[in-house]
Amino acid sequence: MKERQQDRRRSQKDVEHLKDRVRELESAEKRRREAEIQREAALEALRESEYKYRSILESIEEGYLEVDLAGNYTFVNDAMCRMLGKNRDEIINASYKTNYTPETAEKAFRMFNRVYRTGTSEELFDDEIIRKDGQTITRELSVSLMRDPAANPVGFRAVARDVTKRKKAEADLRESEEKYRTILENISEGYMEVDLAGKYTFVNNAACAMFNMSREELLGTSYRDYMAPETAQTMFQIFNTIYRTGERAELFDYEILGKNGTKQTRELAASLMRDSSGKPSGFRIVVRDITSRKMTEEALRKREQELKVNAQYLAEANTALKVLLKHREEDRIELERDVLSNVRELVLPFLEKIKTTHLTELQETYFNIIEANLNNIVSPFFRNMTLNDFNLTPKEIQIANLIKEGKTTKEIAAVLNLATSTIDFHRNNIRTKMGFTNTRANLRSYLLSLS
Repeated sequence: MKERQQDRRRSQKDVEHLKDRVRELESAEKRRREAEIQREAALEALRESEYKYRSILESIEEGYLEVDLAGNYTFVNDAMCRMLGKNRDEIINASYKTNYTPETAEKAFRMFNRVYRTGTSEELFDDEIIRKDGQTITRELSVSLMRDPAANPVGFRAVARDVTKRKKAEADLRESEEKYRTILENISEGYMEVDLAGKYTFVNNAACAMFNMSREELLGTSYRDYMAPETAQTMFQIFNTIYRTGERAELFDYEILGKNGTKQTRELAASLMRDSSGKPSGFRIVVRDITSRKMTEEALRKREQELKVNAQYLAEANTALKVLLKHREEDRIELERDVLSNVRELVLPFLEKIKTTHLTELQETYFNIIEANLNNIVSPFFRNMTLNDFNLTPKEIQIANLIKEGKTTKEIAAVLNLATSTIDFHRNNIRTKMGFTNTRANLRSYLLSLS
């Protein structure tokens, strides 16, 4: 009996133990199922997260890559494929060095090595790689270290941005800037820029030479420092007009004071400068030093005035000389006329009488010599005298010419449609003006001798 009770108690303990074990197993199974559900949920969240970030990596414009510690690609996104000009199968497991020249590959290796040693992310600017088609492109590369769950380095991840176009634009801009800066520094005109307060922010070499100051001395000073108050006020009004209208303006013949106090005369053209947002930021000025030109113009003006005075004096002297020469010519004509008249009236009549006398052979020889010498003396007077020298009227000159042609008084009257008495009147005037008072002498012969 006692043994059965002991067996029953042991059986009850075993049942209780089994129940406890079942409950533990049920609890463990429940925890396992809950853990399984949590693990599935975590895996689903992880898959969703992976899909999300993979989608982001595939959609971004920047290239993304992962390489192992040996430098072989383990992952690249679509942007990186486009950047390298290859498909994913051509890239994965290939070394990053296949896209570099030996020199640029060494540069990239040193950067990866520093990231591995320090664990600090680095950026590589001007990273040049070679595409599959042979084209060289420039990237900006940001590299960081990848670690496994135990924090051991397993590779590198990098984000790359293609900056080829930007670098080219920057290079073109620098080249253009250098080109125009070279032009500005070599032109003879001064080029300056001032801010809205009127202070110089840029000056070229020619402007420095105009002021006889260095660039450092000029920058930061105001244009007002080099002008008289009146000129500065005029300049301010010009700048104000340009600021309000946006239109270019010019100023001629204004004066500035150089470093040594000397005055310079200039002319300028100014226009408005705007910033990237279109707001006025200052003024650009092109200046020409016209001091020498003004001095030359002033010297020319004075010389012109002197020449005018001299020209007036010469004109007056010339007029006086003309009057003197005219008087001298009139005296010459009068003298020649008197000589010819005296010869005709006082000498020739007696010579004609001598001709009619009976001369010896010797006397005739002397007579011929006298007559020849007399002709030689008076012949220049005949050659130098014309009808105009006797102050004849146009009508008298016309009649004298007809007489030379051998026309009679009647014929001349018919030609000129005048009375014969009128022709005789003019013939007498001609004789009188020529000093030809010997009525027996032939007027036509005398007129022909003047020709």
